[in-house]
Amino acid sequence: MHQTIMVYRLLRHKIIPRLALICQALVCRAPKLRGAGKLTLPWLWLILVSPQVLADEPKNLNATFEELESGVILSSKDLKAKLEYLKANITLADLDNYLRLQRVLCWSTDAYDSNKRAKGLEFAQKQLNAEIIKQSSETHADLTLCRAWLYQIGGNVELALTEYNQVIARAYQLESPRLIADARSLRGAMYSFQGNYALALEDLFSAQQLYDNLNLTFWSLYNLADIATSYRRFDDPQTAYKYYAKLETKFIEIGDLESANGMVTEMAIALEELGENEAALEKYLQSYRYWQQEKDEMAQSFVAINLAGILIKLDRLDEVQKYLDEAQKYVLPSDEAFYSFMMLFRAQIQALQGNPSAAIPLIEEAKSAFLRVKNTRGLTQLYKLESQIFAELSQWQQAYLSLEHFNRLHNELDIKLQTYRTTEMQTRFNTKQVETENLLLLETQKIRDNELLILQQNRYLQFTVIFLALIVIIIISFLAYKQAQKSKLLSVLALTDHLTQLANRRHTYAVGEQSFSKNHDVMALILFDADHFKKINDNFGHDVGDKALTLLASISSGLMRKSDLVGRVGGEEFLVILPHTNLEQATEIAERLVDSIAMTDLSDIAEELIMTISAGVVAREQDKSFSELLQRADKGLYLAKSSGRNCVKAG
Repeated sequence: MHQTIMVYRLLRHKIIPRLALICQALVCRAPKLRGAGKLTLPWLWLILVSPQVLADEPKNLNATFEELESGVILSSKDLKAKLEYLKANITLADLDNYLRLQRVLCWSTDAYDSNKRAKGLEFAQKQLNAEIIKQSSETHADLTLCRAWLYQIGGNVELALTEYNQVIARAYQLESPRLIADARSLRGAMYSFQGNYALALEDLFSAQQLYDNLNLTFWSLYNLADIATSYRRFDDPQTAYKYYAKLETKFIEIGDLESANGMVTEMAIALEELGENEAALEKYLQSYRYWQQEKDEMAQSFVAINLAGILIKLDRLDEVQKYLDEAQKYVLPSDEAFYSFMMLFRAQIQALQGNPSAAIPLIEEAKSAFLRVKNTRGLTQLYKLESQIFAELSQWQQAYLSLEHFNRLHNELDIKLQTYRTTEMQTRFNTKQVETENLLLLETQKIRDNELLILQQNRYLQFTVIFLALIVIIIISFLAYKQAQKSKLLSVLALTDHLTQLANRRHTYAVGEQSFSKNHDVMALILFDADHFKKINDNFGHDVGDKALTLLASISSGLMRKSDLVGRVGGEEFLVILPHTNLEQATEIAERLVDSIAMTDLSDIAEELIMTISAGVVAREQDKSFSELLQRADKGLYLAKSSGRNCVKAG
């Protein structure tokens, strides 16, 4: 398992002068608001992390907001002056700008100062309770997201996750792609750190697609770095390194040297996980010297912790203490991610120097911090060291318990990694980010190789008194894991359409029956299929036809809410199940779908290829069964076909 921490993690929210670092614990993230009349806030990161330049005095409110939204580089002093200007000139009478300002003020909280963070939470709570904020759904959702971000920085990750989930659900209801992207990017990065790779990748890929579609270049780069880090945590540091190297070049091109230096640190971590420790040390030293030159002691201390970790691996123990002592001056227990690894490395040094008793209290300090931020990877490493220390002290029962904890967490990570891989395959396929099926197969094989390597590493633990017990645990866990994966794979295959990766006919109808049987008063269906699809196959070939169906599935899924289900129920026929949706709403959704398909450029698939769809829409009325409701939808589809196609008709 990886023994260092990431000291520079997308400095997207830097509010304190010159630096506010995000670490591998992901305790804080980017400040964001929504744009064009509903302000987005990518500018805060750019304003504060970039080199300082002079800025013009604010001329008017719109110009000031537009300047901030544009990502113009400002010093902390200039930012403060512009915020004061906005506060002095915006009142409740100017409602739109007032709402924008409240969001700016929340996201500009100095989240690393515990007192200021408390004031920020108080401010967010006060605004969320205000009736005028409640009347603006998007402002209310964005302030909730800001509050969740502050909770996360303070170490309250459970409450942060709850509010992230609420904001994402609300964002889909509001059909706000930017709010969806921001919230899923935040949640995905937190999932990635915690080891929930399947959930992380689903969120991060969704956010990436939205950022790309919205042409948000800066946020696309930052989110891509999160994806690269997920690869690294998934034991694919080689792929991650390639991403980081490209991102370093991109950040240098846009003049963002601090983010570029952050990618240097990320490359060092990837090299360390590849076993190239000397090369990793050079990268860490490069990052360390950068912060030394910038005279930023806090950032320098964070890198010092990484340096301590790699020097331990290189058995250069005489140099380690210097860096740990330097970090001790600035890293507090409230900086859980850095503090936890600093204490862990201190314990490791004590153990290596023959002082196992002195390592115990340091282990406890590290464990407490790891638990607060739910760092499974860090805890796994800690329990392994703890078991070795207790064994040296001949405290066999404690050694056994620690080893049991290690084995349980290790197996949990293995299961999460496999779940991540399954989700990666589906998500990357649906978003057209996978290059070829062969690459996916190679990555799957790489996963298997990594699993075998992990099992081989586990065998080194057999030198303790619990040799036989550990073997039994590994065998039982391995068999259970394989059986669970086999059952899960069979379940997925039985419910998924192979071509489109949507729900198949059987699963779609089963969900429809279940939804109908819950006695929902409001429920709607959209039944649609591709017009003249036979001509597409005849004129362009079945391969083009398959690609067209895949694109149709991707577009229709992307337009639906999380609670909706899109399934393929025939050759070119699809069914959408819309719970809690009336006929008017369903008709609007269907018309949007029809228009989207008609306007889609298919030239990448085949020149002169045009595709439209016809749709039948129904909402539950006096229908006695799902079958009756479906028959009415089919009548609507027939009516749409007979009415000239490329339209929507109610059944």
